[in-house]
Amino acid sequence: MTSTIGSFDEQSQTSRDPQDPIPTPWESFSAIAELIYRHKVGVVVERGTPETSLGTDLAVYAAEAGIPTLLCTPRRPPHVPPLLLVDTHAHPTSSRINERLQAQHRGKEFGFLVVEDYERMSPDEYPYVDRYDPIDDLDYEPPTPAEELLRAVQMLRTSVPSLFTTALPTTPDTSRSLLETFPAEHPASVLTDACKPVLTLHRTDLRTVQARVDLSSTPGAQLVTLLWPTVPAMRTLAELRQSLTAYGAAGDRDRFDTELDAIALDDLDQISGIVQTYRQRVIQRTAAAILPAQATDEPDDHQG
Repeated sequence: MTSTIGSFDEQSQTSRDPQDPIPTPWESFSAIAELIYRHKVGVVVERGTPETSLGTDLAVYAAEAGIPTLLCTPRRPPHVPPLLLVDTHAHPTSSRINERLQAQHRGKEFGFLVVEDYERMSPDEYPYVDRYDPIDDLDYEPPTPAEELLRAVQMLRTSVPSLFTTALPTTPDTSRSLLETFPAEHPASVLTDACKPVLTLHRTDLRTVQARVDLSSTPGAQLVTLLWPTVPAMRTLAELRQSLTAYGAAGDRDRFDTELDAIALDDLDQISGIVQTYRQRVIQRTAAAILPAQATDEPDDHQG
């Protein structure tokens, strides 16, 4: 649920205290995530739900709010604001992410890191790997995949707030801790050692999500209800037209058809651009109840 926060003007952005929290579209989420200086936050979601795109949504939102953001994701978002740098490497290493964070984007230092599907990460080679001799060190045991994943997160040398997401094929059980639900080797369980807090999200109805907040492996989790509207299905042109009729601004459906009718059938880039523009309008309007007042219903210009 990516929002549009008006036109971006780099020169108009004021200086920001790096210890100020990263803004998000959801006040209750902002309060429990505490995306502030040096914090590493983990999020566990169910695959296929609207909240699966939480990482990308927050990265785009922060960049539009003027915070230079690095987003590591296997899927490039359709809308990339000027202050968002997207890395789509399939298996990013700690050093690759560190190198990008140490550089600048558009002359500005990064203020936020988001890694979606963080289990894709891998650490760099151990410094002693070339010196290992199985004859001299009979007790040596190679690190497990879980240990490698934990080390990959721990080796990120950054002082900016960081968000890591992982998706489950089944509905998360917010009544139990992750360590009670999964073995210690599971990526969701590894988050409990890599991040504080870890948020487990479970959609309870069309508009709300229950979040379990674990600050450590000890008992005492907090349950919070977040307002989080679903996004209607828009996998086909027919579904998109239905969504524009139900959720779009006045005239969106007619404008969509008019613009499509003016494009040649073999001009797939133009067609894709129009579809993405109108899908984004539906997403913005379905999320209007929880987005800031700056969100607009005015038609956005799309690039052909």
